[in-house]
Amino acid sequence: MRLLLIRHAEAQGNAQHRMLGQLDELLSPHGVLQAQLLGQWLSQQSWRPTHLYCSPLKRAMMTLEMLVACHPEGDDFPPIQTDEALLEIDNGIFQGLTWQEAQEQHPELCEQLMNSQEVIPIPGGETLFDCCDRTRRFIHTLYQTHQPSDRAWVVTHGGILQYLIAAILDTHVDWSIKIGNTALFEFEIALSSTSPSKPNPQLCRIHRFNECPHLLGEQN
Repeated sequence: MRLLLIRHAEAQGNAQHRMLGQLDELLSPHGVLQAQLLGQWLSQQSWRPTHLYCSPLKRAMMTLEMLVACHPEGDDFPPIQTDEALLEIDNGIFQGLTWQEAQEQHPELCEQLMNSQEVIPIPGGETLFDCCDRTRRFIHTLYQTHQPSDRAWVVTHGGILQYLIAAILDTHVDWSIKIGNTALFEFEIALSSTSPSKPNPQLCRIHRFNECPHLLGEQN
């Protein structure tokens, strides 16, 4: 199957450099432009989706709805399926804050985060295990329920994308990739009829990794 992972377009809080987490915000005017550019670019590609998956947060839903609306065959696209496994990471007490605000409100914790090599949980937030668990379940469910010919778009968030990619690559390492708004990751997964949860590793392909070809001519 083909799997296109997409980070949502810029939200209002992204423009303010806030750690939005699971706060529900609309796209910024700049984000609307990004989504339109991506939608136009996707409409020129050689394959269309058979399935649409999305985080239930507004910034992701708005992005995917605009991608569909920009496609000449959008009226015939499948319905959007929302899944809480695609929600952004819950940032706990940092949710909605800029890093400067976090440093002012929680100076000791921020100092630890900047200087420690250990994993330090954010009070009230999700753990690494939580993120790994929900993203691996989502990816494995895709493998088990889809056909080799299926093609899916998945619109989600920059933080949880790290874990979705790790699940696809079958690694427990989160490489902390810097992912811009509307960045694309395209995978070709060779599903096996005998062992659906374990794709054929010799036939899987990465076609795009953290790319924004639609933004090359964007005017900021």
